[in-house]
Amino acid sequence: MVYPVEANTTVYLGSMVGLNANGNAAPASSVATLKIIGRAEMVVNGLPGQDAVNNPGAAGAMSLVARRGVFMYAVNDGTIGAAQVGQMAFAVDDNSVSASDGGSATAVIAQSTTFPAATSAQIVNVGHENISKVKVHSTAGGGTIYVEGTDYVVDNQAGLVMLIGGGGIAAAATVFIDYNWGAPTRSVAGRIAGLDPSGQVWIDFWHQAIAAV
Repeated sequence: MVYPVEANTTVYLGSMVGLNANGNAAPASSVATLKIIGRAEMVVNGLPGQDAVNNPGAAGAMSLVARRGVFMYAVNDGTIGAAQVGQMAFAVDDNSVSASDGGSATAVIAQSTTFPAATSAQIVNVGHENISKVKVHSTAGGGTIYVEGTDYVVDNQAGLVMLIGGGGIAAAATVFIDYNWGAPTRSVAGRIAGLDPSGQVWIDFWHQAIAAV
């Protein structure tokens, strides 16, 4: 897709790019108001390998192509490891991500939650939006720890948990959910698709929620 570049802004090729409140492309940064759209690929009508240098320049004086896909970026802190694969990553700057949304999260421990009867969609609302670090278990003290992506999926932004058919949680079951909630100060980049031996992480920009439920 082609997007206008914000005024007095430089977007580097290969960097993470988002749309700001004006609908213009800008480098990803540690703010919650960007709509991350993927990797900056090329400048429209520019030279091969040319960065989008619209500085100085009016908004829309230059446009760039941004592409969704699975791309590798740096881990800004120590928050992403094997246990975070499948979870959301948040943009810190135009070349790095974190598992932390940057907000001052409030922890909820062992919230008792009962899924609907088998005749209804197996979705529950935990009561908060912008949730993270979700863990579902069978008893208040722990018990069976269910596996995200196998037994259930999470829409972090909406605060929804949905059962996966054939998983370890039955319809109408009562479970206990741990999670953090709080307004984010960073924008979702995409799902963590995998780790790279270099220490960087592969981010799937096509999926900016665990499940669209």
